[in-house]
Amino acid sequence: MLKKRDHLNKKKEPIYKRSSIFRRYFAFTAAIVLVCMVALGLIMIVFVSSQQWNEKTDTLVSNAKTIIDDAKAYHFSDSESVEHTREILSNALNIMSIATKSDYFITDTDGNVLVCENSANGDCPVHKKMKVGKEYMSPALDKGFSNYVSDKTFGRGMFVVSVPITVSSASGSETIGAVFAVENAIDGLLPYILGILNVFFFTAIALLGISSLLIYQLCKGIAGPLEEMEEVTRHFAKGEFEHRANENYKRSFFRTFAKALNKMADELAVNEEAQKSFIANVSHELKTPMTTIGGFIDGILDGTIPESEQRRYLQTVSSEVKRLARIVVSMLNLSKIEAGEVALSPADYDISKQVFDTLLSFERRIEEKRIKIKGFEDMTPVTAHADKDLIQQVIYNLFDNAVKFTPENGTITVFAENRGGKTRVTIRNTGVSVSNEEISRIFERFYKVDKSRSFDVKGVGLGLYIVKTIINMHDGEITASSVDGEYTEFSFTIPAKE
Repeated sequence: MLKKRDHLNKKKEPIYKRSSIFRRYFAFTAAIVLVCMVALGLIMIVFVSSQQWNEKTDTLVSNAKTIIDDAKAYHFSDSESVEHTREILSNALNIMSIATKSDYFITDTDGNVLVCENSANGDCPVHKKMKVGKEYMSPALDKGFSNYVSDKTFGRGMFVVSVPITVSSASGSETIGAVFAVENAIDGLLPYILGILNVFFFTAIALLGISSLLIYQLCKGIAGPLEEMEEVTRHFAKGEFEHRANENYKRSFFRTFAKALNKMADELAVNEEAQKSFIANVSHELKTPMTTIGGFIDGILDGTIPESEQRRYLQTVSSEVKRLARIVVSMLNLSKIEAGEVALSPADYDISKQVFDTLLSFERRIEEKRIKIKGFEDMTPVTAHADKDLIQQVIYNLFDNAVKFTPENGTITVFAENRGGKTRVTIRNTGVSVSNEEISRIFERFYKVDKSRSFDVKGVGLGLYIVKTIINMHDGEITASSVDGEYTEFSFTIPAKE
């Protein structure tokens, strides 16, 4: 087993203080908070300005309506009282103008200014030459209007409100003029906007300070573990699987993530060891028969091996060639299966006959080791629904494994049945058992359980892995069990007759 250690604990400076992730995350989060606060401030300014505009409009309209009666009296005044009425009306306009810091005046239907706040003192220099155009008078004489205006008539950036003056006559109502109220928009809104900005500025400074502290703590708790695990994964990418992530984080998410990362490292390390073992095994398994084949053929060609012995040596060469072929076929099959190039072609067939026919191919090896075969005498036809060729490879590999590890004068027992919609095939061989640790890993790729055995160590650890893969493709299940000193058993289930 690899020795676990947390190499990051050797860092003298906390990693979040020099972490690019921490800096980026902190800057990004702080920027979001700042943008949100600025947007909130702008929304508040627009909202309050709109509210203030509505309130200001209502105030100007209300004030304008209060002088309509005086304007009517001025309109109907006779020549003797007109100047007195005009003076009263002008004084009223002056009082409202001073109180509201606005400009109030009255026009006739043509837009000429009749009375303003300075009319009591003679001709007003401001309104004397002023005439309201038809674009304003038409809505003013209709129902009145309120709007933001910026032109030569009223000036730049002004609130303008108008109220029509309507009198009753014998023929109905008649509009005789309009009351206008004009106020500088900046003077009307700027104090409120400045007040809002003043409150918002100090509030924003306080909130930014508090949020920065909270964001700092949050980023430190998130960016630190991420940076540490990023550094660990960089070591994994280099094949340095002895490094491990810290599993003692306060947040359960990072603890779970670190444990998963370390588990992955364990599996990668085991897989790397298995691949190294596989390469060594394949190199050995290919080198040995090739050396044997080359030596015997050279001996035959140069006459070192007498003609009377050549047949025996050629049989050995043939056996080694077949051994090489099996290794190559296993590797090709594995490659095709893992690449998804093997498609199932299931059909109903008698699997008990297939088991018997497959066993016949091991007849010579069985006779050489004087192995006893049990189970066929009680076996009846058993129908399975599977890919016959692939299941043939499963049964062949299991029998090959059983014959290989059954000692001389040992026994191989075979059993097949249909039960619960499944077909079960069991192959048991006597002899040296498999330990519990090896049983749990026996179907791993490249794993060889014969490391501790003293006989028949040929193979590269692919047979049982291919067997399990094929059974899984059939949505089946394969298990292995062993009793110390008695037997080892493999059993698989696949779908029965469809």
